[in-house]
Amino acid sequence: MASKLNIHKPYVLKALSHPLDRPDGPGRHAVGEVFGQKQDSKRRKRSELAVAIDGDAVHLYDILSAQAITAYLVSPQSFFTCTPYSLRWRPFSSTDTSRYTYVSTEDSRSSKKEIKLFKDVLTESGNTTATTASHAHCSEGPIVYLSATSAKNSGSYLSLPSDEFPHHDIIAVAADGTLLGLNGETLEQRWQSSPSVLAQELPTGATTKLQVDFVQSALAADVIDGVFGGKNDLFGVFQEKIHRDGFNPDILVVITSLQGAKGPRQRHLHILALAAERQAQQDNKQNVIPVFAAPLPTKKEAAKYQLDVRSGTLQELSGEVLSTYTLSGGIPRLETRLEVSDMTSFLRLSKTSVLTATTKSLSVYNPIYRSLQSTTPVDSLDTLDTALVASQTEFACELVTYFASRELAVGLRGASLVAVQIEAPKSRSSKRRAEGLLTDAIRCGIAREQVCEKRNRVEPIPSAIIEDTLPGSLSDTYWAEWQSASTKADEFLRANNLRGFEELLAGIFKVQIKGKEPKLNGVDASSDGSEANGAATASNLCEWIWPSSRTDYPHVDRRWIFYAISRVFSWNNPSSEGGEAPRLACRLPESSVLNYLVDAGHLSISNLKSAFQDEIRDVDDVDSIIGAELPPLLVQIDATMELLLVYLSGTQLGPMELVSAIKLLLRSLAVIEDPSKTKQFLIKDAAEEQEADGDNDAINMELDRAEEELQITEYYLDSDVSRRARGLSLAFSKLGVCPALNTVQSLRRLLKPEEILSLIQVLRMELHKDGWITRYADTHPADEDDIEAPPDGSIQLIADLMCRCIDSVGLGGWMAFDKILPNWGNQQDSADFFGEFLSDISLALEGAHEVVMLQAIIAETVGYVKKARKALAESAKSKVTSVQLTEELPFGLKTDSKASKERVRSGAEVVQRSRREIGHFVSKKRLSYSVQRISEESLRGLSGPTVVHGGV
Repeated sequence: MASKLNIHKPYVLKALSHPLDRPDGPGRHAVGEVFGQKQDSKRRKRSELAVAIDGDAVHLYDILSAQAITAYLVSPQSFFTCTPYSLRWRPFSSTDTSRYTYVSTEDSRSSKKEIKLFKDVLTESGNTTATTASHAHCSEGPIVYLSATSAKNSGSYLSLPSDEFPHHDIIAVAADGTLLGLNGETLEQRWQSSPSVLAQELPTGATTKLQVDFVQSALAADVIDGVFGGKNDLFGVFQEKIHRDGFNPDILVVITSLQGAKGPRQRHLHILALAAERQAQQDNKQNVIPVFAAPLPTKKEAAKYQLDVRSGTLQELSGEVLSTYTLSGGIPRLETRLEVSDMTSFLRLSKTSVLTATTKSLSVYNPIYRSLQSTTPVDSLDTLDTALVASQTEFACELVTYFASRELAVGLRGASLVAVQIEAPKSRSSKRRAEGLLTDAIRCGIAREQVCEKRNRVEPIPSAIIEDTLPGSLSDTYWAEWQSASTKADEFLRANNLRGFEELLAGIFKVQIKGKEPKLNGVDASSDGSEANGAATASNLCEWIWPSSRTDYPHVDRRWIFYAISRVFSWNNPSSEGGEAPRLACRLPESSVLNYLVDAGHLSISNLKSAFQDEIRDVDDVDSIIGAELPPLLVQIDATMELLLVYLSGTQLGPMELVSAIKLLLRSLAVIEDPSKTKQFLIKDAAEEQEADGDNDAINMELDRAEEELQITEYYLDSDVSRRARGLSLAFSKLGVCPALNTVQSLRRLLKPEEILSLIQVLRMELHKDGWITRYADTHPADEDDIEAPPDGSIQLIADLMCRCIDSVGLGGWMAFDKILPNWGNQQDSADFFGEFLSDISLALEGAHEVVMLQAIIAETVGYVKKARKALAESAKSKVTSVQLTEELPFGLKTDSKASKERVRSGAEVVQRSRREIGHFVSKKRLSYSVQRISEESLRGLSGPTVVHGGV
């Protein structure tokens, strides 16, 4: 059986006053929605509307009773720039009700732009207290959207259980893309975001042409489920995990357009995250974080939008065509296209129903099957102003909102609020799966025009990011420029002109040079060979200006990265004699190009393999060779290990590189023995047997080596914080997320069994330092101030690394443990080592058990304290009585709540409770193991019952 909607005859809900004229045209009516929220509950849409009339006032109307609630007057010179926003707030512990109404106005004489707050507080006695506040903003464009953030997501407040304020912020969006954050109580400005946040994904130089067409606020959980299909990969900007019942920040969905000189409108869909003020200060981030942006199809005319975030559906009305887009994975995809003549506005009723308004009728269409479900004329409205008859545009009904619970749609037609009842099918059940089927569209379809024109080729939208990343990579012109620039760079290297080589690559990498502006694909004429014959010393090299953060490095063509790696490093094939010389070597150790490759994170194994793809074609296990030789090469270049630490922090590394770096850091910390020092003593003994003239050379080399070690030692002593210890912690944290099998293979390849035992000792020291093996009972209160709490995940990281170290030694290695100990250096037997190791593990496991037990013990007490604070705040507002407090907790750790003196009967009649009813109500709340005495004061509601004794 087909199920169809039925539209009743529309009627005038409320006749509005006529607005005063604006400087740019006639006055307007702006209709906004009203929301209600109770403390510790979700914000819901109320059956009320806020109507702003230019030069008159802001009126609040109840739709069900068609009565005015209140009104806020404005000056005759003021007109409204956007729809108002109203919020009705009711605290948990009070019967007082607060109403916040926010409007954006502009003065027609002085052009002063303000955001105003009208606040009413209705007390229990019926008295109303009205306050106002205003904020004058200096944005270039008018405010086009006002909204309030969620109370629990406003990080600038510290919410207490006894606090009765909503604690929300006001988000104002201007037409030029400026975003303002204001205090919801005082309208004090907290932050301001420039239009550049929205212009990051737009073509270059398009900030001045940016125009905001549509804005809607939503919660992050709804955006993840509806727009991105449940994937929250793009929301990693927040420290906490997003959950519908937990951390759920506010999101802004913005649609912008760029009006070209002769072309159509270029539109984009932006998703912006509103970070809490406290998080923005801690992370040193901005309050508005761009999360996602996607282009929309271009349009020549302005459009009207409606967005349903939960279903991920965007509908737009451009001209007489209603288009429906599905935001699948964030990318807008055209799903349906409905064309209705003379259509002026629309409302989304459901996925299969859309209410449209024309100058003569109201109709419900199925956009999927392009069928007409129901229609009704609007010419029968006889309460409209007769002065508007001459203009047909004033008769067009502008649909405003739809109340799904009441099945009522409200619109604005001329100077009247019009309501229309949309009756659901009689066969509708709680599940609406049988609605909008193909059977409903049979013999109800609308005519479709056959388009026979040839499809025009759509030119791609220019993107600044793509042009900067791969500028013309497939064109002959760019290939010729690349060959010319690379040939010029090779000429600089052959002429030993390192300064010209660095200036050329600085221009390509878009890094500024101190005292000189770099060129894109070349250098200045002054450096085109004037220093070709100069010496390649560090004094002749130019100084690069490094950005403050790695994210500030511009995007460059990857082929230039491969070229720079192939010129800075070299790959040596093994000799025929079978020596163990390293394959990887550095040609330019003092060049700034090397520092750029390390700091920008380009020295990954994949980039090195691409740079030396011809040399390593016949080499097996290239990844292990590069991973084992690259960290020692960086230490050889910079003995202070600062270059190695930058390499660890800025590059995506695998287990081989990390294990090699950890081995070098442990040797520098004298945890494991350095074989190079032992080799130096052997060379020294052999040098004594040579001739006398060779002794002088050996002495000079030894003095140079001692002087270098002295400089390195002074560098270590001058530094306030141990860089090597921080680098070791960073390497441990990255190694913990690597696959366990690859980590074990890397440990077996690069470390000896005694070195792995030293690494286990270091991990044991981390357990001691972080306090994971310290008992709670052994901690003294005087030492608590000196103890720094370790990260919660450090115990898991240490345990994983210990397991991988044990697996890397293997069963055979542990069976031969007694033979390893003499070469280890500590000269302790295996029993002592295993005893201390097992003792540390047992203490750590016992500490984890104590944490679980302590949480179970104090969880109920903490819950009681929270309830007691809330009850104490409620009792402070009532009559003050002297009560003798006790230091003991009550039985069951529950607080008593007084029985109310009044009750609501059927028909909403409020009557007084009798003493018998109060006593019965109190006795029902007593537990089975406690005996209570019901006194006369408790029956009167003055105090609670008296505890005689407790027990089973």
